[in-house]
Amino acid sequence: MISLASGSWTATIDPYGAGLASLRRDGRDVVVPRVAGDGGFPFYRGAVLAPWPNRLEDGAYDFGGRSHQVPVNEPEGGTALHGLVVERAWTVVDQRGDAVRLTVDVPRSDGYPYAVRLDLAYQLGPDGLASELVATNDGAEPAPYGCGVHPYLVLDEGEATEVELGAGRYLESSPDRKLPVGLHDVDGSAYDFRVPRPLDGAELDTPYTDLVRSDDGVVTVRVGRTVLRGTEGVRWIQVYTPVGRGSLAVEPCSSPANAFRTGQDLVVLAPGEQHTLAWTLSRPPLVA
Repeated sequence: MISLASGSWTATIDPYGAGLASLRRDGRDVVVPRVAGDGGFPFYRGAVLAPWPNRLEDGAYDFGGRSHQVPVNEPEGGTALHGLVVERAWTVVDQRGDAVRLTVDVPRSDGYPYAVRLDLAYQLGPDGLASELVATNDGAEPAPYGCGVHPYLVLDEGEATEVELGAGRYLESSPDRKLPVGLHDVDGSAYDFRVPRPLDGAELDTPYTDLVRSDDGVVTVRVGRTVLRGTEGVRWIQVYTPVGRGSLAVEPCSSPANAFRTGQDLVVLAPGEQHTLAWTLSRPPLVA
């Protein structure tokens, strides 16, 4: 584990998967931490999702005039879930007390024969954690790509915790395979969190788009006192209420589920081209 600290903030990063294993302010968990002995990232807590986030139907897709098949790792739904780098050892290229940079090559195979390199930076500061994931196509042909990250934000007040998410539409998913079936306006639905309101038993496994942005392009999600901001590359926010309901997964993503098949917000990296996904987590200090 890699330990980071800055003022009242601490974090740990696991180089196996390069995910966020813990984040605390004033000794309190901001995200659900990895428990010693868990191994990997159970329930994908804190994981880095690339070269696709969420689910890929049947693990199969066509690109560049060829058909590809990647391993199906969610057999109950017949899908390939969350990409190819969660269970990869990343290399630490730079580390200091408050920051770390890691890199990994997406494993190449018949199912994903593209030369994509990922570079990931974490930085702690007075305002919290900032992270940036940069994908580079080091190959000679275009590469399909998508990404996301998977922090579980601790609910300050259980079901009474207020959630605010400025998004105009959500993507309905099928109940059996959790694959997209239709895009809908949030207006008048149970999925509308444009005005802050308590979570109050809401069942969510929901991708949001048409995100409300500030003048400088920032998307803001508030979960109690914790604020997640999505900056460059964030086109979707996936929100998930896990079993136990002590947290809310809020996942900034470049694309929704099944983008390799539907093309919805699919990133196509030309040779030498880069894509950046950047996000931050902040929280005000405790009041004495």
